[in-house]
Amino acid sequence: MTVIRTDLIPNLYANPIVSISQSNPAIVTVPTVATVVSTTGTIGAVTGSGTSGTPWTAAITLMSAVTGLQAGSIITSSAGTGTFAAGGVVSVKAVTGNKSITINKISGTIPTAGTVTNISLPAVSTLPTFIVDGDPILFTNPGNKITFSSSTGTFEAGENISQVTSLATGVVTNVLPTSIEYLATANVFNTANVVTGGSSGATTTPTAVTGMNQLLTAGENSTNQYYYKNLTSTTFELYTDDALTVGANSTTFSTFTANAGQYTITDSVEITTP
Repeated sequence: MTVIRTDLIPNLYANPIVSISQSNPAIVTVPTVATVVSTTGTIGAVTGSGTSGTPWTAAITLMSAVTGLQAGSIITSSAGTGTFAAGGVVSVKAVTGNKSITINKISGTIPTAGTVTNISLPAVSTLPTFIVDGDPILFTNPGNKITFSSSTGTFEAGENISQVTSLATGVVTNVLPTSIEYLATANVFNTANVVTGGSSGATTTPTAVTGMNQLLTAGENSTNQYYYKNLTSTTFELYTDDALTVGANSTTFSTFTANAGQYTITDSVEITTP
């Protein structure tokens, strides 16, 4: 059996990014997301004293769902006419029905009876659980924006844009009066040449291109591919080789646009002879 080539198959699910540092190696921070179990709920009468021996206890009824909750689950909620109140820890004492639970609270301030919303489990990292050191990842949108003083025509959300000289391409995600935000698909836009909208026909010469767009060409073999090395549950480093010896140096890159950008994970598949 002979290996003819190795292809990279992207996982098209886009993973969000909070920030990317200007450092060597670059450090990516991903967000944490709380799981909303129930959008509604009503806290009943509260009993107890808030101590570990006699916690405050109350029933919560009229919930939209209880999926994922079990005895001991730590939960939070948004206040309505009722509230979990400040401080302390609220946990599930028991799941008593398909739309009801009882809760315990230890320490802090006593909960208040009434309605609450967005009863949620604690926020967890969006970092994929199956990713391991050395896995290749692709950056598809490092928080990019093209700013211009004027344009001929109006760009449209969803259309393809291109810049012939730089060979840069992208997809418009948002149109503002003097700028367009875009999902980059290849190369880096510059401020010297015309950008054209594929369906609108709109044209402009950028006065500025912001976002850490250098990520699109600074990876392995001058591409947008990098290699993952874990730091914490919400951060990882970028390398340009799968041995994780050459860090991606972003010290001179443009500032990453906060809470923008996406990355996808790729798997390698070997193509062989019979």
